[in-house]
Amino acid sequence: MTETTATEATPDAIGYGFAEMTTLASLRGGDAGVLSAQALRVDEYLSDTNMVSAGASSLVARGLATAESDGLLAVAGPTAAVATVLSSATRRMEISLLTAEGGDSVIAMETEDIHLLFQPRAYFTWWAMAQRPDVTAAEANFMIVRQHLHTNPQGGATIRRREEPTGQTLYVKNGGDGTWTIGTANAQKKDIVETTGLDDAALLDQIRTIRQD
Repeated sequence: MTETTATEATPDAIGYGFAEMTTLASLRGGDAGVLSAQALRVDEYLSDTNMVSAGASSLVARGLATAESDGLLAVAGPTAAVATVLSSATRRMEISLLTAEGGDSVIAMETEDIHLLFQPRAYFTWWAMAQRPDVTAAEANFMIVRQHLHTNPQGGATIRRREEPTGQTLYVKNGGDGTWTIGTANAQKKDIVETTGLDDAALLDQIRTIRQD
């Protein structure tokens, strides 16, 4: 059994290993933890006691958790914020950042009080960072897409809410002259109809729609 000490603190670019993320996602159990683990691609290991134990040992060794006398795992500060959002997120936005050579991704997880961004890196690690507090979640999603397409003008991006059963996805690319071209489709990706000439405000509205704000 493991337990977490809740806190309002949020992390700033802290890296967690594969086993550590499995442990943090399993701390409280429940459906929300499973959905978060699926988003982070560690769900198949939630019932693997060896994996969870390895993650707990790693967190303790790094000073990110403590082993209590009753056998429970206690986390505080930034790591408690990560554990809290994994176990209670109500929205998980998956943002894929595409280039001709491949792509990257960002998973934005949100509770009422905590908004965190997770980005995968080498060796199955995940970096967790706090969303900027001076922007809304939709604006943060927009800024990620805008920065990617500024750096990779020939690239693209997709945004979807993982809780949406139809797999409805927003596709975004540069439209030229400072505008955006978008398309939407369900999980089957059939009949994507493009809309061109969107300004920043119009794209932000589309992001709010796909987020179901």
